[in-house]
Amino acid sequence: MNILFYDMGSYTYQDTLYYLKQLGHTCKTIYYHFPDKFHDDFFCDRFEKQLQSDSYDAVMSINFFPLVATLCHTHQIPYLAWCYDSPLEEKLEEYFAYDTNRIFLFDRIEAEHYQSLGYSRVYHLPLAVNTERLDKLQFSPAQIQKHRCDVSFIGHLYESPLQVLLYSADDYIKGYIEGILQAQLRVYGYYFIDELITDDLLDSVNQSFRKIGQTTLTLNRRGLSFAIASEITNLERCFLLEQMGELFNTHFYTTKPHSLSDHVISLGPVKYMEEMPCVFRSSKLNLNPTLKSIQSGIPLRALDIMGSKGVLLSNFQPELVEYFEDGQDLILYSSMEEAVEKAAYYLEHDNIRAQIAQNGYEKIKEEFTYTDRIQKMLETI
Repeated sequence: MNILFYDMGSYTYQDTLYYLKQLGHTCKTIYYHFPDKFHDDFFCDRFEKQLQSDSYDAVMSINFFPLVATLCHTHQIPYLAWCYDSPLEEKLEEYFAYDTNRIFLFDRIEAEHYQSLGYSRVYHLPLAVNTERLDKLQFSPAQIQKHRCDVSFIGHLYESPLQVLLYSADDYIKGYIEGILQAQLRVYGYYFIDELITDDLLDSVNQSFRKIGQTTLTLNRRGLSFAIASEITNLERCFLLEQMGELFNTHFYTTKPHSLSDHVISLGPVKYMEEMPCVFRSSKLNLNPTLKSIQSGIPLRALDIMGSKGVLLSNFQPELVEYFEDGQDLILYSSMEEAVEKAAYYLEHDNIRAQIAQNGYEKIKEEFTYTDRIQKMLETI
């Protein structure tokens, strides 16, 4: 097939492109970074000229882009969007109905949600790992020494707007939402926040905005749910890193400033292709506290850890246990306290950790291949 690829610097673009070519497909790529992904005349003009310059069988991108979807619909060319972001931005749904779309989500519950709304061209598709590339990586003693630690985490702490949104709310609303937050914080594998956000609660929150003269902001259920989920994620990640930092040699890699204590060694960002695998392989345990609003799926970080022959210490996710066995292929926790307890145990058992790393890697190599995922996507055309 002749495929036009749009990309703006996604993590998995290079691996996806490599396997498309390995499978015999011809690919041309347009690189562009949107100032505004919903309105961009320059991009639309450039992209449309490219579509008209050749006979393309499909357009592909990592994550979903509304302008690409619109242009593909205009020219009646299949558009395949493989997403590693979750949940998707709500405004994107306005573009889902195009008959040329093929949207692939790694979170099954999110995919089923859109399918229930009538979007039959939204599919569930787990992510993939290029173990062939990872196996070829070699790291110097200095690189390994730099990243050697007991526990590491690569990611963001998440800045939630929840406290700002509740600034003008009354004590009852604040207390009710705090109760939702504390309950969901302790539950893994079942996301019930949406069920507890009633129409009356949303009306009360929005009325609190009006009382202080804020007439342009109206919060919907999805917005409040994501704000609560982000706050929970921040609390969980901060707690885990602080606890791990007090007990073990703990490294934290992030692009954003933070206020964690000096017990946690902050080493800034790492490059996805070259450095991140070294971190995963050099750390005795790799944390994966999943964003709370990812309800069932396996995030890319978790797969990359195992594909790099690192040991994954993750919260329980329904789709993780469909492929991997706790204590054999990875280490799962069902509470923050259990995460710390399991870290202490496995840090004392080097041989068990080494076997878990190998088992997890073998599962990734067998069941999370780009070849399989690409073929499944192309079969939908």
